[in-house]
Amino acid sequence: MAALQPRATSAGPGEVKQLEAGEDWCDSGLGSLGDGQLSPIRSGLGSLGGLPATFDPSDGNVSVTSDPCGRNDPVISDPPGGDPVTSDTGEACLSVSDRLDSALGDSLGAGDVGWGAGAELGAVAEAVGAVRIGDPAPRPPQTVPPEAWLRHVLGFTTEDGDTALHLAVIHEHEAFLDSILQYMAGTEYLDLQNDLGQTALHIAVILGASDFVRKLMAAGAGLCVQEKGGHTALHLACREGWQACAQQLLSGHRSCKEHDACSQLDCTNYDGYTPLHVAVLRKNLEMVKLLIDSGADLNKAELSCGRSPLHLAVESQSSEVVECLLRAGVDTGAQMYVGYTPIYSAMHRPNQKILQLLREFGSEEPDWDSEESVDDSSDEEYDDIVISSGHCKNMGPAQHSQR
Repeated sequence: MAALQPRATSAGPGEVKQLEAGEDWCDSGLGSLGDGQLSPIRSGLGSLGGLPATFDPSDGNVSVTSDPCGRNDPVISDPPGGDPVTSDTGEACLSVSDRLDSALGDSLGAGDVGWGAGAELGAVAEAVGAVRIGDPAPRPPQTVPPEAWLRHVLGFTTEDGDTALHLAVIHEHEAFLDSILQYMAGTEYLDLQNDLGQTALHIAVILGASDFVRKLMAAGAGLCVQEKGGHTALHLACREGWQACAQQLLSGHRSCKEHDACSQLDCTNYDGYTPLHVAVLRKNLEMVKLLIDSGADLNKAELSCGRSPLHLAVESQSSEVVECLLRAGVDTGAQMYVGYTPIYSAMHRPNQKILQLLREFGSEEPDWDSEESVDDSSDEEYDDIVISSGHCKNMGPAQHSQR
């Protein structure tokens, strides 16, 4: 077993204290300093005035007395029976106090002398005590000008191209619609189209919202704007059968904005049909009467084959619509591009009542010789006619005579 190392003896006066076994210089206490290292400290403290040069801070009999400079700060004094540590000048006391004290209590004082708390400290304490952490004070409500509201709302579009006006109609939000129309009446904003080419008026008609139709028309919405199928609002009203919407559209009948000579009654969709053609094909008798009363052209031919409304009524096999057109004065002798008349079409279809009506209103029987000359001069046969979702191929007069 290894022998223990002997402890180092205390260093004599003026000598540096030797380290004992296991000690190092990590000790920051005065006890680890020798007399040679303490002598500069003694001499420095002694120069403050009143602190003996032989003062040993490591002595356990040091007492603390009142500040000789008249303050309440504690000071270090000699052992009992000795004289307390004093200073010859007040300036020395001030220097030691300011250096040893880091608290606000002795650093702030009246007259910037550094004694006591003073009025300055009291003011600081009051200010700190008055601080309250909480929710910020509520701000008064700010009024948004109408221009800012319009800029954000009217500039909005969905991924389908619908504007705020479209959305107001789609959701049938009448108050929102009124707010928009209040600012945008008479502007091009009313006729903006979505990805399907629909304006707000188109959507209102599709939904059958006649009140919205009336408000949009009063604000100046265009009546002849066409959507992706070429349909105007009146076309859609006839297709969907919304009588009230059609009445609203026709009550404010006027020329459309884009073309002065264009009327919604004469507009054709991309299939070549006017609203009257659409109403006849839908066999909507009341809509046909409304359009006739509003001044629709009874004899305007559709663009694909040159068929008149009477031709279309015969092909639709609607005797009520045929009679309505006949009583309104339709031309019974109108011809298609290939020369066929309405009675010719009626003779090749099953509804005999229609044929009888045409004869009663003066329709002339077809001249088979002239019909044969038409067929002989053309290599193309008459177009197929769709009846009740089936196809009926018309035969020429020559074939008819062979039968």
